[in-house]
Amino acid sequence: MTEVSVRTKAGAGESRTADQLLGYVVTRILPFLACLLIIWLALSLTDFYYVHAWASAHFATIAQAFASHGIIGLHGAPIENFDPLTSQPDNYLHFPPFFFYALSLVVQAFPDSIRAMHLFMALVAIASACVMWLIASMFFKPRAAIVCGCAFLLMPATLRYGLLLLPANLSVLAVLVALLFMLRYLQGVDAGREKLLDLGLSAFAFFLACFTSWEPFLALPGLLLAYGFNRRPELLKAGFCWAMAAGAAGASTLAIFSLSDPEFFADLWSIFTYRLGLTQYLPLSTRIHPVEGHLETVDGLNAFSSSLHFFDAYIVRTQLFCGSLGIIGIFALISIMARHRRANANNPFAVLVLPLCTFWLGWAIIMQGHYIIHEYQLILASPILAIGVTCLYSLLNEAVSAMQDSWSRQNLKMLTNLALPCAILFLGVSAAAVTVRVEAEPWQLANFGRRIKAEVPAGAMVVTSEMSMVQTYYSKRHVIRGVPDGAHLESELGTMQDICPGCALYLAVRRQNAEKFRGVLDRLQPVFEDDNFIIRKISMVGHDRKTIG
Repeated sequence: MTEVSVRTKAGAGESRTADQLLGYVVTRILPFLACLLIIWLALSLTDFYYVHAWASAHFATIAQAFASHGIIGLHGAPIENFDPLTSQPDNYLHFPPFFFYALSLVVQAFPDSIRAMHLFMALVAIASACVMWLIASMFFKPRAAIVCGCAFLLMPATLRYGLLLLPANLSVLAVLVALLFMLRYLQGVDAGREKLLDLGLSAFAFFLACFTSWEPFLALPGLLLAYGFNRRPELLKAGFCWAMAAGAAGASTLAIFSLSDPEFFADLWSIFTYRLGLTQYLPLSTRIHPVEGHLETVDGLNAFSSSLHFFDAYIVRTQLFCGSLGIIGIFALISIMARHRRANANNPFAVLVLPLCTFWLGWAIIMQGHYIIHEYQLILASPILAIGVTCLYSLLNEAVSAMQDSWSRQNLKMLTNLALPCAILFLGVSAAAVTVRVEAEPWQLANFGRRIKAEVPAGAMVVTSEMSMVQTYYSKRHVIRGVPDGAHLESELGTMQDICPGCALYLAVRRQNAEKFRGVLDRLQPVFEDDNFIIRKISMVGHDRKTIG
């Protein structure tokens, strides 16, 4: 009898030790590895060589302009080019400006450091994960809350696109902060000053979200849906404050852009219908920056035009960037939502879930033209998918607790606290391995930009057929992009000279595009030529000085 008792105690002690070790996997090892992975990834991205590098180079160029001239100096309007600014500044009015203001501070502190910009985005992602953890702590047990933060960092969409210099990434953080303070406001018992402070901070965070990117506006319908499930007057008041904040952000953006560009509203409508997938993008005929001749032939993609387009846009990509684990988590999320609803009709879980759903799915469906062409918009799915994975972990943990001590219980405990964290981690590692790969096209464009910088003097303007912003960022020169051929160049040459009188003009093309400019290149002064790039100086002749000599 004594021997059996000793064995039982020893077995219980071993079980507790195993439980502690498994607990460390979730509470210590997984958060450490998740943060280490994303910081390592940021340190590894020393150049704009990855998929969608053109987007990072684009927004880095805008931040560089603000760092050089100041936010007030540019009247708050984003400029997507380098000096000289010209009499027709190269305005970029597709997104609200706050992200560019914030990124310009990083550029000022660490000039020309691509690694510093990526580290800034890594800190934004880690901050978002911390907010996810705080939010999850309101609804789940401590271990599950930690899983939520880690799942956000390790989602394929986060590690593929969370370090891109995108307004959407900062807006995700701002939306999460707004939700955190709103939930604190709704869960507050006493109607005191602290509760009002939570409401005010929630509205201010949502203002910043809408002043950073357009996507957060679509969280408002989700909040309205949540009010349909939970008709608390506090939620109505919070929704009103969010609507006022969104209105103020939208009005501020429109005011800044319209004052800097009188034709802004006409251009905005073309951008809007293109992103809806309804029309081609047609830049205004008066614009030199950018000429964007190539975009005039690109139709907006409508995912609902065929079953094949729909399947590729919403099924294949969702599995690819959300992972099977995230998709399974969605079903677990539905189960948890139903349970919260049955237990307490006033439970604010729907206030968390529904705005995040419309934040992602609203943009994916309404603005599907933009969402499909730019797959990096799937970063909007990471918060709700992280909550889904947390729900899956929570359901498994509850099943473990409900079972009697047995071999099956130990296996399920191992599955919950070891296999599931490992699956999340491997999902993130696989995505990071894809992100860090060097893509041939941006690598060549970066070298093209470096060659332009070496051969073209500062203060000159460079004309190129390339549409990407990668060569523009690396050249540190004023680049007029998207000139399709020599005939188009000659037709626009007078306008190019008018926007910057006295500025030297250069033509820079890659060897594979040289044939389109052959009739012009033969008449230009050679500057540089090798197997990859051709750079020529444009000399003007004639009484009006607007003819290529």
